[in-house]
Amino acid sequence: MIILKIVPQDPYALPDEVTYRRVVNHIVKAFPRCEIAEGLSDLPQFVDCGDDLEGVVCPLCGADIDSDDWSILMDASYDEEGFSSLKITTPCCHKPSTLNALEYQAPCAFSCFEVDVAEPKKIPPTLLKDLEAIAGFPFQTIVAEYKD
Repeated sequence: MIILKIVPQDPYALPDEVTYRRVVNHIVKAFPRCEIAEGLSDLPQFVDCGDDLEGVVCPLCGADIDSDDWSILMDASYDEEGFSSLKITTPCCHKPSTLNALEYQAPCAFSCFEVDVAEPKKIPPTLLKDLEAIAGFPFQTIVAEYKD
């Protein structure tokens, strides 16, 4: 199954209720035959790429981050509601960075606002620009493939 995940580029961006409804309605109209799911959170959530994640790389030194080290970083920042902080110290070069700045070897993100589109056939070419015009902040897409 393919899920198109549409999220703001800023992990902390949260629209007001009217803007939120306008964004969701625009996405529903852009994908009339697709199932749409939406969510808001006070804290950023991890927006995964499904089964496509091949690895995580440090943006500062280029080293591969071991999956165990990445899990430790994720667990240390996550509480019951989401990621209370995205700030980390990289395990490789021991420098400050963020979970969002790590280079995921298939695009991933962190976001307080997500709209998912199941099995989209085609992404309208102006979708992200349209959403930015509605919300006042830029969006990005994450394509997640789930094989099972």
